Amino acid sequence: MIAVSVAAVIGLGRMAAEARTLYEEDATTAQASADLVAATLTVHESALYELATDDPGTVADLSAEMDDELLPDVYVAIRELRERENRPEIADIEHGLQEYLAVRRAFLNTNGAAPTAAAKSDLADKTDELLEGVADAAKGINAQVREEEAVRQAELEATYTATQRLMATGVAGVLALGIAVTLALSRDLLPRIRQYAAFAGSVSAGQPTTPVATRGHDELTVLGTALNDMIQQRERSDAAQRQQTEFVETLQVVRSEDEAHLLIQRHLQRSVAASAVLVFKRNNSANRLEIATGVPRGSELVSRLAGLEPNACVALRLGRTHQEGGSREPLLSCQICGDRDGYSTCEPLLVSGQVIGSVLVSHTEPLDPAGRSKIRSTVSQASPMLANLRNLTLAEFRASNDALTSLPNKRATEDTLRAMVAQANRTQEPLSGVVLDLDHFKEINDRFGHAHGDEVLAAVGAAIRSSLRPEDFAGRFGGEEFLILFPNTDADEAVRCAERIRLAIAAIRVPGVDRYISASLGVAELREPTGTAVGLLRGADKAQYAAKNAGRNRVVLAETPEPANAAEAATAPEPATKPV
Repeated sequence: MIAVSVAAVIGLGRMAAEARTLYEEDATTAQASADLVAATLTVHESALYELATDDPGTVADLSAEMDDELLPDVYVAIRELRERENRPEIADIEHGLQEYLAVRRAFLNTNGAAPTAAAKSDLADKTDELLEGVADAAKGINAQVREEEAVRQAELEATYTATQRLMATGVAGVLALGIAVTLALSRDLLPRIRQYAAFAGSVSAGQPTTPVATRGHDELTVLGTALNDMIQQRERSDAAQRQQTEFVETLQVVRSEDEAHLLIQRHLQRSVAASAVLVFKRNNSANRLEIATGVPRGSELVSRLAGLEPNACVALRLGRTHQEGGSREPLLSCQICGDRDGYSTCEPLLVSGQVIGSVLVSHTEPLDPAGRSKIRSTVSQASPMLANLRNLTLAEFRASNDALTSLPNKRATEDTLRAMVAQANRTQEPLSGVVLDLDHFKEINDRFGHAHGDEVLAAVGAAIRSSLRPEDFAGRFGGEEFLILFPNTDADEAVRCAERIRLAIAAIRVPGVDRYISASLGVAELREPTGTAVGLLRGADKAQYAAKNAGRNRVVLAETPEPANAAEAATAPEPATKPV
């Protein structure tokens, strides 16, 4: 209201200033018309005097004054008046002056002959008529200007007075209206402000809150909407934090890399809406990229994932986040997620600067900052745990496997033997065992050297692994001796499996070893419901001795059941000699 009053006063002041400016312009115009009147009268008077005198010197002086001063003064006055008001009477004045100048030139150009009295009288009458008309026109202009000036001045004064009254009335009305509006708004605004203040206090204290009720379309409504959005954002953030905390806590208790990979997949798929997640890992040799989680049936990725190298994944190659889809056209397109429908975000699994895998998230819409943050935080939290699990798995593998043949070592083989015997006794299913011993292996070491002997053992291990069924087991039992177990397999079938292994070993060719590789295999079956691991092993061992004694490079089946208990097995006689 104060601003309105100030604006009104300023407006009135400006109006008064403009009125004064207009008044000054009118006064200047009036002065210009008065100057024109005076100049024309002076010309009129001097012209008549010029015609009335007979003294040539006086005529010359008057003529010079007319040309140098009086007529130029008239034209100056005409120009100044025309610049302010181009009235049609000004053209009449100029026309009258032109006629007078023509008459004057005729008077002055008489070639030295003095005009007669009658001629001078006629010339004086003509000059008086012309210049009197010019002076009358100038007087008329001056009178019109004065009259118009007076009318405008009166109108301005009346307008100024009316405006003052109107402004005063308007200010008073606005003041009254402002007071009324303020009172009305205070009754509506104060309760809402108190409600918002209480809401903000609860939010800052971390107490549970319900959204504020918003109404209207004013700034407080905008504020209430912003407060509600803030609460919703905080709830989403809290929910995301709870999910992330649950993920981290669950990650601490997983037992294997595979379980951790599935946990990452499930967590990201529930955290990023409408997404599909794949986890990739490098193999132990770091020369292949493998899928650690299942690929959806019918997915186009199946054909792309065959024989992938690590460099196929751009995120893994660059060691940073890689995104594709939409209008994004990266300089380096990924062989896995490039040229696909939708969007994809790939995050590398980094541990101490080394990339151990990557996480590919496919989504139908571009990710918002929260979605990208969820992926980054999940991957960064999971990477160290995956590295620990991988190291633990590798350590366990090395502890229970023979480094040369990549088969389980003797301790792991004995543990597996006991477990499979116990399982067979519980399920009453057949179990067959094979003891395999290489023929003349000492001769190979002595003749070709231990390095070539190690190559032979490695080749034998690979041949055994390639000949096994998925459910079978094989381990290195010591030196050049191996134990093979065939679950749910009777003796006859075990002989056929053993023969397949024997043939695979016989086909081995090792560079630098100029002789054939062969093995003797003894087969035994866990025949009694309460058979023991020691009994099964002893029966297969005896059959292997028999194969050695029969000429080697063959498979022999144990002929008689072994003792049913460990005590009898411990007292069973050993063969007199062990063939090599």
